[in-house]
Amino acid sequence: MKHTFTREQIKTIILEELQADLLFENTNRQIMEEGLLDTAKSLKNKFFPNKSDEEVEAELEDVAEEPEVLNQMPRGKRIGILFLMGMILGIGTQAGFDYKELTNAAAADAQKVRSSLQQSAEKSQSVQNFMQIAAAEAEGGTATTPEEVEAKIKEIVKTYGSAVEVAPIAPGRGIFIDGDPRKGNIRGFAHVPASQIADDEIMPFMGISKKDYETLLRATFLSSPDGDKRLEKLVTGQGAKGGAGFWAYDNEKLFQGYTEGSDFAMLPLEWSVANELVQKRKSKGRL
Repeated sequence: MKHTFTREQIKTIILEELQADLLFENTNRQIMEEGLLDTAKSLKNKFFPNKSDEEVEAELEDVAEEPEVLNQMPRGKRIGILFLMGMILGIGTQAGFDYKELTNAAAADAQKVRSSLQQSAEKSQSVQNFMQIAAAEAEGGTATTPEEVEAKIKEIVKTYGSAVEVAPIAPGRGIFIDGDPRKGNIRGFAHVPASQIADDEIMPFMGISKKDYETLLRATFLSSPDGDKRLEKLVTGQGAKGGAGFWAYDNEKLFQGYTEGSDFAMLPLEWSVANELVQKRKSKGRL
């Protein structure tokens, strides 16, 4: 069948293509200049204005279940949705994404977005301590010096009191109470259940809200291959030597006792949020 287009229709098609390419380039540049968190928030505001994170995630899940809807989207919107699917759901960056349902054009866009996100998330693989994420992505934590860390941990214990529980994570060898070998090895960890932490609570080391920190974890880890498994390993340690060290307050694997003289160390609130995300992913079959 022969298709004929008016001059105005051709101009519109060309303009839409240019705008889509510009969105892709601007998104790539924003990721490099501002980080994955700000980019994810910007895309959510652009394509899902006035919607909660839960509503956005639900709509992205709908697209993931019926990826053929991407074929009918204007290309600019499709690229934005693909970036968000990779950042928020980890879908579209993984080999299991069903490209068979996509047209050649949509599949090409998905592959471009996938490659872009994989490259931008590679730096997360070299992060050795959770506080380094703040330097790479967030504005900077609110507790950095040993004195500030001690004050913040005491504040957490005082604020949450009886809500503090033993954490399902074992310390690795060489992790000592208050970092002092003379005091012996840490016997276990304590944490605040994420359900007790409000969405707008500022994470003490990241300097961003709980909700934004979850978005940052999703964008940093889930947008890269095997991101779910890497995040789970960081959260649980999975029996690896020093596995818990990622959540130490500094690169010397320093932890502080839950209470004075305690051989249980206090995990940061950031661990609780990461653990909750892992459980969410498991409940949805992502892990």
